[in-house]
Amino acid sequence: MDFNAIQTAILDALRPTDAYTLTVCDCCTSTNTLLRRHADAGAPQGTAILARSQTAGKGRQGRCFHSPAQTGLYLSVLYRPDFPAEQAALLTPMAAVAAAEAIESILGEYVQIKWVNDLFLHGKKICGILAEAAYSSKAAALDYVVLGIGINLLPPPEGFPPELQSIAGVCFPADTDPDTALIRTASALLRALTDGYAGCLQKAYLPAYRERLCVLNRPIIVSELGIDRPAIALEMDDDLRLLVRYADGSEQWRSTGEIRLRIEP
Repeated sequence: MDFNAIQTAILDALRPTDAYTLTVCDCCTSTNTLLRRHADAGAPQGTAILARSQTAGKGRQGRCFHSPAQTGLYLSVLYRPDFPAEQAALLTPMAAVAAAEAIESILGEYVQIKWVNDLFLHGKKICGILAEAAYSSKAAALDYVVLGIGINLLPPPEGFPPELQSIAGVCFPADTDPDTALIRTASALLRALTDGYAGCLQKAYLPAYRERLCVLNRPIIVSELGIDRPAIALEMDDDLRLLVRYADGSEQWRSTGEIRLRIEP
């Protein structure tokens, strides 16, 4: 299918309350980067860009998000929230729950969340989320947030790069039609984001987030400043701070950082 047909099919699957202006493109450097340019030029809330591949997809902590053609969904949505700047972080867990619910609605399979915002299916990562905020000059008020979501739909024909082979998973079997997978997932995701955003400030996502969280009471590795420390994740509070206990018995509430599940020998 061409881009216009895919765009039309996605929009036709949305509800009147799903107020998005969607552009579908074949390839771009990064949907987040492209949408930020539109946002800086005054694009309204609900502007969205969907690419079938990216040459410089953005991941957390400056990493590149692997974005091969015809195998993934790479979507960025523009928000101009009418709430305090410090609440911008609420969009990330909201999006994690929305993406998990969208994928579950199609596959009928349970999707887990690894703190803070990675989605896992059958023990492998299928989705990453990156929210980038911009602030106005008036008392550091929030201007906009670009919310980027990347989902591995199908296995790449050439396979994942060696560094991702043990980590990355996919949603659909290799023989799935890529356009069908893209249209179904994108439309379900946009609908779920509409519902999630409506309750974002009230943290309506929290029960669903907690239910899917896969790190509690499990051994993890906390990575910070190039140092890996074994720990156990004990609990998460309503602000998504994670309480970890290190091997020496000390405990720490963490609001940011990188963790990974530790496989015990």
